[in-house]
Amino acid sequence: MNRAAPATRMAAEEMRRAATAETTASPPAGSRWARVWPPALRWIPTSTDRIIAAEKRLLSVVKTGYVQEQVNIGSAPPGSKVRWFRSSSDEPRFINTVTFDSKENAPTLVMVHGYAASQGFFFRNFDALADRFRVIAIDQLGWGGSSRPDFTCKSTEETEAWFIDSLEEWRKAKNLSNFILLGHSFGGYVAAKYALQHPEHVRHLILVGPAGFSSETEHRSEWLTKFRATWKGMIVNHLWQSNFTPQRIVSASDWTVPTTFIYGQQDWMNYQGAQQARKEMEVPCEIIRVPQGGHFVFIDNPSGFHSAIFYACRKILSGDGEEGLTLPDGLISA
Repeated sequence: MNRAAPATRMAAEEMRRAATAETTASPPAGSRWARVWPPALRWIPTSTDRIIAAEKRLLSVVKTGYVQEQVNIGSAPPGSKVRWFRSSSDEPRFINTVTFDSKENAPTLVMVHGYAASQGFFFRNFDALADRFRVIAIDQLGWGGSSRPDFTCKSTEETEAWFIDSLEEWRKAKNLSNFILLGHSFGGYVAAKYALQHPEHVRHLILVGPAGFSSETEHRSEWLTKFRATWKGMIVNHLWQSNFTPQRIVSASDWTVPTTFIYGQQDWMNYQGAQQARKEMEVPCEIIRVPQGGHFVFIDNPSGFHSAIFYACRKILSGDGEEGLTLPDGLISA
């Protein structure tokens, strides 16, 4: 029995709480909504120090060495007429970043987590991926150990700018280019939108169970219908239909980055949405389904997930431009 497992689970749970703390607004004290608002969604006092400490405990199970840093992305985008991300404050913002030791000249893989999560959710993947890539994982602005400016966005466009512009300022601060960009769920939506706006920096795009690629089958999913009937599902559905409405992302004349979609075979984000999107793409596009995995396939089946990543990046990893690899056993090409 792995004695570290209970500690890992405790650290992961603390990381989840820390990642989501202060990101979900609570109703005013004494209001009718305060009496019925689920405790799990109420504001949880926390601090960056506590979050970083939880992150370090979680990453203690990772064998690969790493450097954690708070990357300063400034107080406002160049030429902006408003303060950074429409915040009332002009103080500098920081993106919590973890960079893992890698072999010299290894390709760079940037990993972006999903909604109300953090980079620590990839803790089961860092060792395997760092063996082939220079892995850099971030906490998106407003989550995890990153800065949490006032969120005053009132439209999908403003919300997109919040995440995409902060990612671009982070890229500039890190002086990165020609990297592989991986995003999970809502992070996949952000990664896809970023690649549309800044394709010159993205070598390959990997979207893991991404939001924003809907299909009719997805909306008819029995599991999703049942989930939406719960209080958690109703709240997530409300968020998705207000500030975070992805809808369809792809426009054939705009998509210029080679793309791989990865789904767990039991993922509630239906892969058929990606199949529809692929029909409109004029660049290489693959869809890989990983068995024994759901929406968090990188936790459910890490070895299958790693095989899918290596296969998706086979041309980059081979260095000679030849494919050289067949789809690993167990993975499904959709």
